[in-house]
Amino acid sequence: MDEEIDDERVRSRINMYSSNDSFSIRRLRTELGPRLDEYTEAEALIESQREGCLPFFREKPQTLALIEYQPAHIHCFAVGDPKPCIQWFKNDMVLNESNRIKIVADEDGRSILRFDPAVHTDIGIYKAVARNSLGQTVSRCRLVVATLPDAPDSPEVSAVSGTEILLRWKQPKDDGHSAVLCYCLQYKEFSSDIWTTIADNIDHEFYLVHDLQPHTKYHFRLSSRNCIGWSEMGIPLTAETTSLDSPKIHISKAMEHLQKLTESGQEIVPEEERVHTDYHCECEPPNWITDSSVNEKYSFISEIHRGQFSTIVKGVQKSTNAIIVAKIFDLNEETEASVIEEFENFRTLRHERIVALFAAYKPINVPLAIFVMEKLQGADVLTYFSSRHQYTEHMVATVITQLLDALQYLHWRSYCHLNIQPDNIVMASVRSVQIKLVDFGSAKRVSKLGAKVAASCMLDFQSPEMVNEEPIFPQSDIWSVGVLTYLLLSGKSPFRGIDEYDTKQNISFARYRFENLYSEVTPEATRFIMFLFKRHPTKRPYSEDCLEHRWLMSSDYMIKKRERALFLGSRLKEFAELYKDMKESHAQSSQTVTQSLNGGPTATQLLRSNSIQEELYASF
Repeated sequence: MDEEIDDERVRSRINMYSSNDSFSIRRLRTELGPRLDEYTEAEALIESQREGCLPFFREKPQTLALIEYQPAHIHCFAVGDPKPCIQWFKNDMVLNESNRIKIVADEDGRSILRFDPAVHTDIGIYKAVARNSLGQTVSRCRLVVATLPDAPDSPEVSAVSGTEILLRWKQPKDDGHSAVLCYCLQYKEFSSDIWTTIADNIDHEFYLVHDLQPHTKYHFRLSSRNCIGWSEMGIPLTAETTSLDSPKIHISKAMEHLQKLTESGQEIVPEEERVHTDYHCECEPPNWITDSSVNEKYSFISEIHRGQFSTIVKGVQKSTNAIIVAKIFDLNEETEASVIEEFENFRTLRHERIVALFAAYKPINVPLAIFVMEKLQGADVLTYFSSRHQYTEHMVATVITQLLDALQYLHWRSYCHLNIQPDNIVMASVRSVQIKLVDFGSAKRVSKLGAKVAASCMLDFQSPEMVNEEPIFPQSDIWSVGVLTYLLLSGKSPFRGIDEYDTKQNISFARYRFENLYSEVTPEATRFIMFLFKRHPTKRPYSEDCLEHRWLMSSDYMIKKRERALFLGSRLKEFAELYKDMKESHAQSSQTVTQSLNGGPTATQLLRSNSIQEELYASF
């Protein structure tokens, strides 16, 4: 009875305000007191009565490494109804235009801040504020000066034969704020003073040196290159070949392919400038293509990952030789409805942190559905971190920030992902920390008032409301973000118990241990985890609130503090192996997909031989 009276009071108080009044939700929060359920309902009712749309950043300004005395620019793209205006700030001071600094807009409405040329005094924290009559939103980035990278550490000998040595190395500790483009490898005989360049276009962290003399000592050294230039040469490594009758060194097909590209003299060019996203598909999304043209347009060459209901394969677009990725479903009575639902969710989504869907096929007379998507690097976020020698808290914060950007877009479109776990967060680059969100098979339309949805993600990443079959909210995704953050900062699942029942109890009562976090973890990261792990979803922050948390701030102080917190990748390996085993146990055992795709056992054998481990072998 009391709750009914409270609800009536809330509604009557809201109805006192017309939809055109400028009362903020902060005012309502104060008036309603601590009852967050009523606050959430009030916010949803106000939004439903509001005409227009608050500003939203489709594209946020991103951190940029300046090259002094060369032109540079950053941009953002905000939408809203009425159309928002953009104001730029530097170090929280309004940025004024000058002969060298200009603010322009392109034909699509992006606000572009140009520096012509950029100079050292331009470094700092920049803020874009998008405003309309309904409110405002803020996004920040940093401008830094690009410098020469550090030299890589000495390479390590991975294998030796009579005439060959397989070398591996790690990326330099400091890339000079600009991604490493390639490496130069030199060698000389132990008794010689003359260094010879083997290759200066190596864009991977290994090289098979051949045509060496048996029983001979050699020195090897490396340097790295970014957009500024070459680093100094690193400390040499001494290695010796064996006898001619030693076994030949065998490398994976993926490594062999990369080595051949290097030896062919491929030219290394800087990574493409940030590409503008095409949002045309949101209004005119792709439809099913129901013919046999998929085999005419694409050649599928290797399996990357096998899931419970689908297989991910790498392919090539025949007309352009561009690499693509295809998600292939085995259609039957049980799966067809879910595949169609995933397609309907996926086809209208366009964001720089969400994998893009190019086309969808239903080949004639073949019980398959094929999603053709943009190529990503291939490693999920857990594999990426566990395969590194070490990683920093700053790298974890970067991943979480980018994931929250993707979720902010999904929630803005009224979708919840509901399957945030490591294999759905995939690295888009190996040179820098760039992720994209994939797999929208569990995505549902959910309002701020919640909805009843069956849980579909791994138990460890489920929120209390999922475990207890209660209505889920956009903040249900935020709980999963907290689980991922805890995992990457501890190497352990926060709520894992001795059995499934114990795990569910831990989740339901939000029981977790701070002692499992690495000792190097900053207090701000600990508070961020506490900020997310709230039992009731309406007490959790929205994605935009998370992005404003101190731990994710782009200030020099916080960046340096996060970079000083170093963790060994080996700490994650135990959970990574356990997670992989659990996913493989649920993976489909049927070979129907791969046999139907390329027509026969030969294709199946090819796909089996190119596992995800082989594809990733050369990347780390």
